[in-house]
Amino acid sequence: MGRLFIISFLIFVQLTGYGQRPAYSARKLFKRGTEMIKYENYRQAISDLSEAIRIDPDFIEAYENRGVARYYSGDFTGAIEDFDKALELNPYDFETYGRRGWAKFSIRDFKSAVADFDKALLGVKDEAKYYQIRGQTKHQLRDFNGAIADFETITKSLYSLKAEKSKAYYWMGLIKIETGQLESGCKDLLEARKLGLEEADLVINANCVEK
Repeated sequence: MGRLFIISFLIFVQLTGYGQRPAYSARKLFKRGTEMIKYENYRQAISDLSEAIRIDPDFIEAYENRGVARYYSGDFTGAIEDFDKALELNPYDFETYGRRGWAKFSIRDFKSAVADFDKALLGVKDEAKYYQIRGQTKHQLRDFNGAIADFETITKSLYSLKAEKSKAYYWMGLIKIETGQLESGCKDLLEARKLGLEEADLVINANCVEK
């Protein structure tokens, strides 16, 4: 997912909302553990967040952020377990469905990952990110039409950024070439390059004759 994606994964919350607040010591550990994720000190983050959970077993945000730390440390199964617990406590957190989908994608549980991305897209703000990964996951499942539909959603959206559209055109081009739609695939790849995606050149040079 890349280093920059870490920040969007973190749960920055005001622990002063409705309901029972976590114990003060648990909140301090949560805050420090979250900071450790930002500095890529995942071992310390997991330790702090685990202690926060020990003090307050219903601390939803601590499960979410420990899942993030476990994900980035390569413990995808542990991350899924934390996201499972967070969703057990709050089944309406769309971002956590998305995070769990990423973890499932990483262990190649593609069918289950798609189900999580479906739920995430019911309420996440950064829809393009999840259409991208769901499209790639459907490609892994050889659901080529479903994958292309997700990427087309990005290209047709008025809110998609240039970089998001270029990647979507790139993936559509790859899939179309893979399924024998050479002319249409090359057209999409040329659009990806036009939007600034240089890696499209390799596929264009190997498969397309520019007119």
